Amino acid sequence: MKGSVILFNDDNEMTIIENVEEAIYQDIKEQEGSDHCVVTLDDHEVDFGYVSPVYWREGQIHTD
Repeated sequence: MKGSVILFNDDNEMTIIENVEEAIYQDIKEQEGSDHCVVTLDDHEVDFGYVSPVYWREGQIHTD
């Protein structure tokens, strides 16, 4: 199942990652609250730094 992951950093800035497997969300969720949230996306290692909270939404997020 694919969906969107919503991450918030220390400054409450939001990052949305779309079209990711739920397993990636679970990996991010396990790292929530650590200094470095590191995951592999599209064969590239990405360090999102500190993230908390983290949310999952099935499907795409529509913005206007």
